[in-house]
Amino acid sequence: LMGFDPDRIDVIHHGIDDAYRNVAPDEIARVRAAYRLAKPYILFVGTIEPRKNVDLLLDAYAQLRPSARDEFDLVVVGPKGWSSAPTIARLTSGLQGVRYLGYVPEQDLPAVTAGAAVFIYPSLYEGFGFPVAQAMAAGTPVITSNVSSLPEIAGDNAVLIDPCSLSETTAGIERVLLTPTLARDLAERGRARAGRYTWERCARESLAFFERAAG
Repeated sequence: LMGFDPDRIDVIHHGIDDAYRNVAPDEIARVRAAYRLAKPYILFVGTIEPRKNVDLLLDAYAQLRPSARDEFDLVVVGPKGWSSAPTIARLTSGLQGVRYLGYVPEQDLPAVTAGAAVFIYPSLYEGFGFPVAQAMAAGTPVITSNVSSLPEIAGDNAVLIDPCSLSETTAGIERVLLTPTLARDLAERGRARAGRYTWERCARESLAFFERAAG
C-alpha cells in the first residue's frame, strides 16, 4: 500500500504467554467447575464488538444439527466493547446452549481455552489475532477467518472460513466437531505452529532489526 521496498521490511510476530502451553488437566477441571462448564464446548474469546462477528457465530451455532447442539455448548468469553448492546442482548437472552461468561480473569483463560473442544474466531479483521495463537498453543483445534492477518498466523493448521458466509461457518464447525481425526490433527499441528510465537523470539528479532537499521 505504501510503496516501500519489501527488502527494508521485517515482519516480527508477537509472542504469547507460556501459560497457554501444556495446561495441566487439574487446572482445566478447576475452571470447568468454577464456570459450570459441564458439557463439551465450542469457545470464542474476544471483546464483544462488531468486528469480532459474534452475531454470525450465534447464527451458525443455531444452524448446527440438533445432535451437535445437544452435545456441545457455545461458550463466549469477553468484555463488552463498542456498539455491543444488540449482541449482548442476544448473548444474555437465554438462547439454548449459549453461555456468555463475560470477562474472565487472565489467569483462568489458558485452562478455559485448553478445555474447549474447538476454538472459533470468525473475526472480520485482526492485526495479529492473539486468541488464535493462544488456542493453538493450548492444543485446541481452531476455526478462523480467511481474511486479514489470520491466515498468516494460523497457516494451514486451522480450518479457514469466509467470515461473511453463514453456511461456511456452520459447515466448518460441524466438520471439526464430527471428525475426531481432523480435530486431533489440527490440535497437534496448531501446537507446533504456536511454537514460533514467543516473546523471546520477538525480542531477538526486534533487536536484530534495530542493529541492522543503526548500521
